Amino acid sequence: MIIHNVEQNSDEWFAARAGLPTASEGSKLVTSKGEPSKQMPEYAIQLAADLYAGEPLDRWKGNEWTERGHEMEDRARAFYENSFEDREVSKVGFITDDDGRAGASPDSMVDEDGMLEIKCLKASTHVKLIVFYERNKRLPSDYIVQPQFQMLVAEREWNDMLFWHPELPALIVRQQPDEKICINLGLQISSCIDERDKVIGILNQY
Repeated sequence: MIIHNVEQNSDEWFAARAGLPTASEGSKLVTSKGEPSKQMPEYAIQLAADLYAGEPLDRWKGNEWTERGHEMEDRARAFYENSFEDREVSKVGFITDDDGRAGASPDSMVDEDGMLEIKCLKASTHVKLIVFYERNKRLPSDYIVQPQFQMLVAEREWNDMLFWHPELPALIVRQQPDEKICINLGLQISSCIDERDKVIGILNQY
């Protein structure tokens, strides 16, 4: 794992991740069941455009809920630290695997073998998630691939998903590497990079 000391959502952060498959887009590579995603070829084209330009060209600037999530992240992290005072929690900007082929921006690294991913959802979504977890003893499919991708990049043994709202009960669910998802993620990352580079080759002819 390589740690890049850049602030998340800064220009330097966007430049560091341009053209790389990243955890936040992991569902474009594999499904929550670990099957190859049909979105991969389109994602490779997007990455090729970003890599050619040296920056994300269709950068999503977020909405009121993503802004709210960023504002609440520190409070959520403090909740986690107070809940597990024996753990060493450290913020990180951007990480890549040792070969620099894929990246992730986890909300924190924990001790020597763990990670923390924070989700601050709007109230109704937060409550629905807790109800779903109580009934099914697992997270919805939307929250499966990202932590798996992060663990793969960082070579970590677990990833705590913290769902936090200031006026509602918190939920912490530990994810551990899923062999099928991780194997197919690795394969899809390679395939995506190969396709991206083919597209770059075409762009370089013009």
